[in-house]
Amino acid sequence: MSLTQEQVQQFYEQGYVVVRKVIADDDIPRYRAAYERVVEKVKANPSPIYGTRLMKGETWGCNPLLHPDLYEPEFTEHIGSPILLAALRSILGEELRVAGLKAIWSDVHMEYDLIWHRDGPDDAFTPDGSQEHIQFNTALYPDSCFRLIPGSHRRPLTEQELAQSRTGVASLPGELVASLEPGDALFMHSLLFHRGKAEIGTFRRTLHTILARADKPASLDDVERQRAWYHEQGLDQKLSPVVQQLFTAFFDSTSG
Repeated sequence: MSLTQEQVQQFYEQGYVVVRKVIADDDIPRYRAAYERVVEKVKANPSPIYGTRLMKGETWGCNPLLHPDLYEPEFTEHIGSPILLAALRSILGEELRVAGLKAIWSDVHMEYDLIWHRDGPDDAFTPDGSQEHIQFNTALYPDSCFRLIPGSHRRPLTEQELAQSRTGVASLPGELVASLEPGDALFMHSLLFHRGKAEIGTFRRTLHTILARADKPASLDDVERQRAWYHEQGLDQKLSPVVQQLFTAFFDSTSG
Protein backbone atom coordinates (compact mmCIF):
# COMPACT_ATOMS: atom_id res chain seq x y z
CA MET A 1 0.00 0.00 0.00
CA SER A 2 1.39 3.39 -0.98
CA LEU A 3 1.80 6.06 1.65
CA THR A 4 -0.86 8.73 1.87
CA GLN A 5 0.07 12.26 0.87
CA GLU A 6 0.00 13.19 4.55
CA GLN A 7 2.51 10.43 5.36
CA VAL A 8 4.83 11.49 2.55
CA GLN A 9 4.62 15.08 3.74
CA GLN A 10 5.40 13.97 7.30
CA PHE A 11 8.56 12.22 6.11
CA TYR A 12 9.78 15.32 4.28
CA GLU A 13 8.84 17.77 7.05
CA GLN A 14 9.54 15.75 10.20
CA GLY A 15 12.07 13.22 8.90
CA TYR A 16 10.23 10.05 9.87
CA VAL A 17 7.04 8.07 9.36
CA VAL A 18 5.78 4.78 10.80
CA VAL A 19 4.42 2.14 8.41
CA ARG A 20 2.29 -0.45 10.19
CA LYS A 21 2.43 -4.23 9.69
CA VAL A 22 5.01 -4.60 6.94
CA ILE A 23 5.55 -8.07 8.45
CA ALA A 24 2.30 -9.99 8.98
CA ASP A 25 1.48 -11.28 12.47
CA ASP A 26 1.56 -14.89 11.25
CA ASP A 27 5.15 -14.44 10.02
CA ILE A 28 6.54 -12.82 13.18
CA PRO A 29 7.45 -16.12 14.98
CA ARG A 30 9.47 -17.26 11.97
CA TYR A 31 11.31 -13.94 11.78
CA ARG A 32 12.03 -14.01 15.51
CA ALA A 33 13.52 -17.50 15.27
CA ALA A 34 15.74 -16.50 12.35
CA TYR A 35 16.87 -13.35 14.15
CA GLU A 36 17.74 -15.30 17.30
CA ARG A 37 19.96 -17.63 15.34
CA VAL A 38 21.94 -14.60 14.19
CA VAL A 39 22.21 -13.13 17.68
CA GLU A 40 23.53 -16.41 19.06
CA LYS A 41 26.11 -16.73 16.27
CA VAL A 42 27.38 -13.19 16.82
CA LYS A 43 27.51 -13.56 20.60
CA ALA A 44 29.43 -16.82 20.24
CA ASN A 45 31.92 -15.20 17.85
CA PRO A 46 31.76 -11.37 17.85
CA SER A 47 34.12 -11.18 14.88
CA PRO A 48 34.81 -7.94 12.98
CA ILE A 49 33.99 -9.82 9.77
CA TYR A 50 30.34 -9.71 10.87
CA GLY A 51 30.45 -5.96 11.41
CA THR A 52 29.77 -6.73 15.07
CA ARG A 53 28.79 -3.75 17.23
CA LEU A 54 29.90 -3.79 20.84
CA MET A 55 28.95 -1.70 23.87
CA LYS A 56 30.64 -2.28 27.23
CA GLY A 57 31.74 -5.68 26.01
CA GLU A 58 28.24 -6.78 24.94
CA THR A 59 27.04 -7.21 21.36
CA TRP A 60 24.20 -5.02 20.14
CA GLY A 61 24.22 -5.36 16.38
CA CYS A 62 25.84 -6.66 13.22
CA ASN A 63 26.00 -6.08 9.49
CA PRO A 64 25.75 -7.03 6.70
CA LEU A 65 23.27 -9.85 7.04
CA LEU A 66 24.10 -11.20 3.59
CA HIS A 67 27.27 -12.77 5.05
CA PRO A 68 27.04 -16.56 4.49
CA ASP A 69 27.56 -17.28 8.20
CA LEU A 70 24.64 -15.04 9.20
CA TYR A 71 22.19 -15.06 6.30
CA GLU A 72 18.61 -16.16 6.89
CA PRO A 73 15.99 -16.15 4.08
CA GLU A 74 13.65 -13.95 6.12
CA PHE A 75 16.03 -10.99 5.79
CA THR A 76 15.79 -10.83 2.00
CA GLU A 77 12.14 -11.88 2.04
CA HIS A 78 11.47 -8.80 4.15
CA ILE A 79 12.74 -6.32 1.55
CA GLY A 80 10.40 -7.88 -1.03
CA SER A 81 7.32 -7.08 1.07
CA PRO A 82 4.71 -5.44 -1.23
CA ILE A 83 3.61 -3.18 1.63
CA LEU A 84 7.16 -2.09 2.32
CA LEU A 85 8.13 -1.50 -1.31
CA ALA A 86 4.97 0.45 -2.10
CA ALA A 87 5.65 2.71 0.89
CA LEU A 88 9.29 3.24 -0.10
CA ARG A 89 8.37 4.02 -3.71
CA SER A 90 5.98 6.70 -2.51
CA ILE A 91 9.07 8.66 -1.44
CA LEU A 92 11.99 7.38 -3.54
CA GLY A 93 10.32 6.55 -6.84
CA GLU A 94 9.86 3.26 -8.67
CA GLU A 95 13.46 2.14 -9.27
CA LEU A 96 15.06 0.91 -6.03
CA ARG A 97 18.12 -1.04 -4.94
CA VAL A 98 19.43 -2.67 -1.79
CA ALA A 99 21.78 -0.50 0.28
CA GLY A 100 22.14 -2.25 3.63
CA LEU A 101 20.87 -5.22 5.69
CA LYS A 102 21.69 -4.95 9.38
CA ALA A 103 20.45 -6.05 12.81
CA ILE A 104 20.17 -4.05 16.04
CA TRP A 105 19.27 -5.58 19.39
CA SER A 106 19.52 -4.95 23.13
CA ASP A 107 20.99 -7.16 25.81
CA VAL A 108 18.54 -7.47 28.71
CA HIS A 109 21.41 -7.40 31.23
CA MET A 110 22.66 -3.92 30.33
CA GLU A 111 21.33 -0.53 29.35
CA TYR A 112 21.39 0.16 25.62
CA ASP A 113 22.24 3.85 25.46
CA LEU A 114 23.59 5.36 22.24
CA ILE A 115 24.70 8.96 21.86
CA TRP A 116 22.89 11.64 19.87
CA HIS A 117 24.00 11.75 16.24
CA ARG A 118 23.13 12.17 12.60
CA ASP A 119 23.98 9.32 10.23
CA GLY A 120 26.14 11.79 8.36
CA PRO A 121 28.17 14.94 9.10
CA ASP A 122 26.89 17.06 11.98
CA ASP A 123 26.78 20.12 9.72
CA ALA A 124 24.79 18.40 6.96
CA PHE A 125 21.07 19.04 6.46
CA THR A 126 18.51 19.21 3.62
CA PRO A 127 16.17 22.23 3.84
CA ASP A 128 13.57 20.55 1.61
CA GLY A 129 13.77 17.22 3.45
CA SER A 130 14.71 15.32 0.30
CA GLN A 131 16.49 11.96 0.44
CA GLU A 132 18.03 9.44 -1.98
CA HIS A 133 17.76 6.52 0.42
CA ILE A 134 15.62 5.53 3.40
CA GLN A 135 16.73 3.76 6.56
CA PHE A 136 14.05 1.80 8.34
CA ASN A 137 13.81 -0.13 11.59
CA THR A 138 11.36 -3.04 11.54
CA ALA A 139 10.46 -4.24 15.03
CA LEU A 140 9.99 -7.91 15.91
CA TYR A 141 8.91 -7.08 19.49
CA PRO A 142 7.28 -3.95 20.98
CA ASP A 143 9.93 -1.25 20.56
CA SER A 144 10.13 2.22 22.10
CA CYS A 145 13.90 2.58 21.85
CA PHE A 146 14.19 5.18 19.09
CA ARG A 147 14.43 8.85 20.12
CA LEU A 148 14.41 11.63 17.54
CA ILE A 149 14.08 15.38 17.07
CA PRO A 150 11.38 15.91 14.41
CA GLY A 151 12.45 18.26 11.62
CA SER A 152 16.11 18.32 12.66
CA HIS A 153 17.19 16.95 9.25
CA ARG A 154 16.15 20.23 7.61
CA ARG A 155 18.19 22.68 9.69
CA PRO A 156 21.54 23.19 11.40
CA LEU A 157 21.83 21.65 14.85
CA THR A 158 21.22 24.00 17.76
CA GLU A 159 24.03 24.79 20.20
CA GLN A 160 22.44 22.43 22.72
CA GLU A 161 22.22 19.65 20.13
CA LEU A 162 25.80 20.22 19.00
CA ALA A 163 26.94 19.92 22.62
CA GLN A 164 25.31 16.47 22.77
CA SER A 165 26.33 15.31 19.30
CA ARG A 166 28.50 12.18 19.28
CA THR A 167 29.10 12.38 23.05
CA GLY A 168 25.86 13.00 24.97
CA VAL A 169 22.71 11.18 26.04
CA ALA A 170 20.77 13.98 27.79
CA SER A 171 17.12 14.68 26.95
CA LEU A 172 16.66 17.47 24.40
CA PRO A 173 13.84 19.94 23.65
CA GLY A 174 11.35 18.45 21.21
CA GLU A 175 12.56 14.89 21.77
CA LEU A 176 10.06 12.27 20.63
CA VAL A 177 9.96 8.51 21.25
CA ALA A 178 8.84 6.46 18.26
CA SER A 179 6.82 3.43 19.42
CA LEU A 180 6.48 0.35 17.22
CA GLU A 181 4.49 -2.86 17.51
CA PRO A 182 5.81 -6.15 16.08
CA GLY A 183 5.91 -5.93 12.29
CA ASP A 184 5.88 -2.11 12.15
CA ALA A 185 8.62 -0.19 10.32
CA LEU A 186 9.97 3.25 11.18
CA PHE A 187 11.23 5.14 8.10
CA MET A 188 13.83 7.76 8.98
CA HIS A 189 15.88 10.40 7.16
CA SER A 190 19.61 9.77 7.64
CA LEU A 191 20.25 13.36 8.78
CA LEU A 192 17.56 13.31 11.46
CA PHE A 193 19.14 13.89 14.88
CA HIS A 194 18.46 10.73 16.87
CA ARG A 195 19.66 8.12 19.35
CA GLY A 196 18.71 4.69 20.67
CA LYS A 197 17.95 3.95 24.32
CA ALA A 198 16.66 0.87 26.14
CA GLU A 199 16.50 0.29 29.86
CA ILE A 200 17.91 -2.83 31.47
CA GLY A 201 15.46 -5.66 30.88
CA THR A 202 14.30 -4.39 27.49
CA PHE A 203 14.24 -7.10 24.83
CA ARG A 204 14.81 -5.44 21.46
CA ARG A 205 15.10 -7.19 18.13
CA THR A 206 15.09 -4.85 15.13
CA LEU A 207 15.94 -5.26 11.45
CA HIS A 208 17.74 -2.11 10.31
CA THR A 209 17.55 -1.94 6.54
CA ILE A 210 18.40 0.63 3.88
CA LEU A 211 16.98 0.86 0.37
CA ALA A 212 18.02 3.53 -2.09
CA ARG A 213 17.10 4.95 -5.44
CA ALA A 214 18.65 2.74 -8.11
CA ASP A 215 20.64 5.67 -9.54
CA LYS A 216 22.37 6.43 -6.20
CA PRO A 217 25.97 5.17 -6.52
CA ALA A 218 27.33 2.55 -4.11
CA SER A 219 30.94 1.89 -3.15
CA LEU A 220 32.78 -0.64 -5.30
CA ASP A 221 34.18 -2.47 -2.25
CA ASP A 222 30.73 -2.95 -0.72
CA VAL A 223 29.22 -4.13 -4.00
CA GLU A 224 32.00 -6.61 -4.73
CA ARG A 225 31.94 -8.08 -1.22
CA GLN A 226 28.20 -8.61 -1.20
CA ARG A 227 28.15 -9.80 -4.82
CA ALA A 228 30.58 -12.58 -3.81
CA TRP A 229 28.36 -13.61 -0.87
CA TYR A 230 25.26 -13.47 -3.07
CA HIS A 231 26.71 -15.83 -5.67
CA GLU A 232 28.40 -18.07 -3.08
CA GLN A 233 24.95 -18.88 -1.68
CA GLY A 234 23.24 -19.10 -5.06
CA LEU A 235 20.74 -16.44 -4.06
CA ASP A 236 20.02 -15.59 -7.68
CA GLN A 237 18.22 -18.95 -7.82
CA LYS A 238 16.46 -18.64 -4.46
CA LEU A 239 15.11 -15.10 -4.24
CA SER A 240 11.85 -13.82 -5.67
CA PRO A 241 12.14 -11.88 -8.97
CA VAL A 242 11.36 -8.64 -7.10
CA VAL A 243 14.21 -9.11 -4.63
CA GLN A 244 16.58 -10.32 -7.36
CA GLN A 245 15.98 -7.01 -9.15
CA LEU A 246 16.78 -5.03 -5.98
CA PHE A 247 20.14 -6.80 -5.80
CA THR A 248 20.82 -6.54 -9.53
CA ALA A 249 20.32 -2.77 -9.31
CA PHE A 250 22.71 -2.70 -6.34
CA PHE A 251 25.40 -4.64 -8.22
CA ASP A 252 25.03 -2.24 -11.17
CA SER A 253 25.33 0.89 -9.00
CA THR A 254 29.08 1.18 -8.36
CA SER A 255 30.58 4.66 -8.20
CA GLY A 256 34.09 3.73 -9.28
